[in-house]
Amino acid sequence: MQEPTRPGRRSAHAPAATTHARDFTARPALLATGGAITPAAPSVRAWPWRALRKWLLVALVACAYLLPGTLGHDPWKQDETYTFGIVQHMVATGDPIVPVSAGQPFVEKPPLYAWVASTLVWLLADVLPAHDAARLASALFAGLALAFTARLARAATGAASWTDARVLGTVALCAGSLIVVKHAHEMITDVALLAGTAIGFCGLFECVQPATRARGSAWLLGIGMGMALLAKGVFIPLVFCITIAGAGVVLPACRSRVFARQLGTAALVFLPFATIWPTLFYLRAPDLFQVWFWDNNIGRFLGFSVPVLGAENDDPFYVWHSLLTIGFPAGPLALVALACGAWRDWRTPHVALPLVFAAVGLLALQVSATARPLYLLPFIVPLATLGQRAITRLPMRVHVAWDYLGRALFGTIALLTWLLWAVMTESTSHAGLRWLDRWLPVDWILPIQPTLVAAALALTVGWLWLLPRLKAAGAWRGAMSWAAGALVGWGLIGTLLLPWLDEAKSYRSVFDSLGVKLAPAWRMDDCMASLHLGESEAPMLRYFTGILHQPVGQSTAQHCRWLIVQDSHAHARTPGMEWTLFWSGARHGDRNERLRVFQREIAPPP
Repeated sequence: MQEPTRPGRRSAHAPAATTHARDFTARPALLATGGAITPAAPSVRAWPWRALRKWLLVALVACAYLLPGTLGHDPWKQDETYTFGIVQHMVATGDPIVPVSAGQPFVEKPPLYAWVASTLVWLLADVLPAHDAARLASALFAGLALAFTARLARAATGAASWTDARVLGTVALCAGSLIVVKHAHEMITDVALLAGTAIGFCGLFECVQPATRARGSAWLLGIGMGMALLAKGVFIPLVFCITIAGAGVVLPACRSRVFARQLGTAALVFLPFATIWPTLFYLRAPDLFQVWFWDNNIGRFLGFSVPVLGAENDDPFYVWHSLLTIGFPAGPLALVALACGAWRDWRTPHVALPLVFAAVGLLALQVSATARPLYLLPFIVPLATLGQRAITRLPMRVHVAWDYLGRALFGTIALLTWLLWAVMTESTSHAGLRWLDRWLPVDWILPIQPTLVAAALALTVGWLWLLPRLKAAGAWRGAMSWAAGALVGWGLIGTLLLPWLDEAKSYRSVFDSLGVKLAPAWRMDDCMASLHLGESEAPMLRYFTGILHQPVGQSTAQHCRWLIVQDSHAHARTPGMEWTLFWSGARHGDRNERLRVFQREIAPPP
C-alpha cells in the first residue's frame, strides 16, 4: 500500500505544484490560484476536441514561425545562392554523390541538405518555384529541431504534457534566439546541422536518464550524429564524442552496462551515415574527397586552408560577443543559470550534458582559425536546455520587465514595418528614406500583394490577441513574450517588406536584364567565359539565363566569344583589347559589386 502523503510533503510520483510547471493552455484562473483549485474532469467527448484544438494551435504557430521569410523570394547572397546551385545540379543530373554548383565542384559541405531540398524540388515542381521548394527544406529541418527541443525539455523537466509551460518556454528560448530566427529561414545546410544536433542531444539525454530512457533513444543519438556529419562535417560528431567521454567521468549512469549497450546501438546506427556517402565520394573523386575532409574540416580549424577558403577568425572574443547578442536569450540565460547556482548540480545530466556539450563546442570555435557567428547555431538547443533553469531562479519582476520590454521593442518594429510598407506602396517621393538607399532601392514602388498583406494582418492580430494571455504563463511570460514578438517582427518583415528586400538582394533583375540584351546576339554554339565570377553569382547566372560559365584557364573557355567579369568600382578588372563592353549591371542593394559582360569576334576557321 502506498504511504499517504504527509502535509507539506509531496509524493515522489506527484508533479510539483508550481506555476511554471503547469499546462500553459490551462485556464488563467487556475494558473493564478497556484493549482489550489482542481477543475472538474471534462467529459470523454470533450477530450478529442480539446486535443485537436491544441494541436491546431501548435500547427498555426509553427506555420507562422517557419513560413514567413522562407517562401516568396529568390536565393539571396551569400549562402543561399551556392546552396541552390548544388540543388539545381542534383535535380538536373540526378547525381547525389559529388556536390557541384554551376558546373564547378563545391565540396565545402556534405550533401544532406541538398538531398532533401532537391527531393522537395522534384516533388513540388508543379506547385512551387524551384527556389521556394528547395527552401522548404529549412522549414522541415527547423521544425524537427524545435520538435526535438520540446521532447528534450519534457525529458529534462519531467513535464507530463507537451503544452507544459516549461516545455513551451524552452522551445521559446530556442526559437526566439536571434540567430535561430534569422538562419532557420535561410537555404543553408546549417539548419540541417541544427536539427541533427537537437535530435542527437535529445537521444543522448534520454540514454543517460534512466527515468526517461525510451526504446528509440540510442537510435536518436546515432541518427542525430549522422545527420550532423552529413550536414556540416566532423565537428559536431566530435563534440558529441567528447561530451559522452566527459559524461562517463562525471555521471555514474554513463558507466553502466545499459548505457554501454545504448552507445553500441547508437554507433551501429551512426555507421551507415559515416561510411556510405564518404566511401562513394572517395571512390568517385579522391582528390575532391581530400579537399572536403582535409581542407574544409581539418584545415579550417588549424588554419592552413583559411587563406584560400576565407572566414578568418580575426576577433579573439567573437564567440562571446555572438553568445551575448545574437545568442539572446538562450546564451545569456545559460550563463545566468550557472551564476545563480545551477553549477552546483554539475553531477546531474540536466546540467552536466548541456554544459559540457556547449563548453566543448564554444571553446573549439574560440581557438579555431575559422570564425563565423553562424557557427553558434547548433549550440542553441543545449544552451536553451541549460538556460531554462534560470527562469525559476530569477525574481518575478525580471520576467515582468522582460515581458514589457519585448512588447515595446517588437511592437515598435511592427509599427515601423507597417508604416514603411504604407510609405513604399505610394507613388509619392521617398526622399525621407534616402538613408536606406545604401541597402534598399528607395526609388521603387512596393507592390501590394494581397496574400502577403493578409498574412501580415493575421500575424499582427494573433500577436495582439496573445499579449493579454501571456500573464497566465507565470515565470515564463518574459520568454514567451520575447519569442512571440520575434515571431511577429520577423513575420511582418518577411511578408510586408519581402518584395522590397528581394528586389535588393536577388540577382533576378540583374540577369534578366542581361538575358534580354543577350538574346538577339547569342548563337547556338556560343559559350561564356568568366573572370573572377563568384560562387554566389555563377549559380544565379545559370538559374536566370541558363548559361553555364567556363572559368578562364579551362581549355573550353578560350574559344568563347563572351566573357563575364565580376569586380568592383574600386578594383576594376579589364580584359584584353580584343574584348568590347557589351553589358553592365549590379544588384540594387550592392554598391560595391559590379558585373560586366564583354564580347569579341572570333574569326571562323578557314
